[in-house]
Amino acid sequence: MFKRKISALGLGLAIFLSSLFLSGCSEKPFLTQTGSYVLITISPSGMTQSELIELPWNTNKAIMQKLLLESSFVLSDLHTPKALDSSISVPLKTTILQANFTEPKRMSFNVDKQILTIDVQSLQIEVEGANVGQVTLNQTITLQGINNPNLQPAFQALRDILRDNN
Repeated sequence: MFKRKISALGLGLAIFLSSLFLSGCSEKPFLTQTGSYVLITISPSGMTQSELIELPWNTNKAIMQKLLLESSFVLSDLHTPKALDSSISVPLKTTILQANFTEPKRMSFNVDKQILTIDVQSLQIEVEGANVGQVTLNQTITLQGINNPNLQPAFQALRDILRDNN
């Protein structure tokens, strides 16, 4: 009898936690309805290349989810970028992770310790380059996100999977 109650309680707790997790995922700002993301690479000479991230059916999706989690952390506290140091003139390769939303998605961001609510059509995060963590909303609003040291390793793991599957 006691064992049955523990099992029922455990099952109920698992269902409750699963529902919290699933409902929480739908609110993550970086999850698109279609699950499609684009990598934009800008060479030091300014040449731009776009690549749709297409993971094969047998790929471990946890790699992509880890990158999205680290990207969401970058978005958790944004601020207006400071003036750029013009003495740094070495061009770097820049890679941007972009999410496009088919319908504008209402999101709230903490920007300079104030809440900014905006309908987002596209969201970009620089994952490699001179301004890692730079966020661009709707291709018009540029902000600086948290310097997340886990962002680049998560991105590199995704790059490795994409390279291995090509």
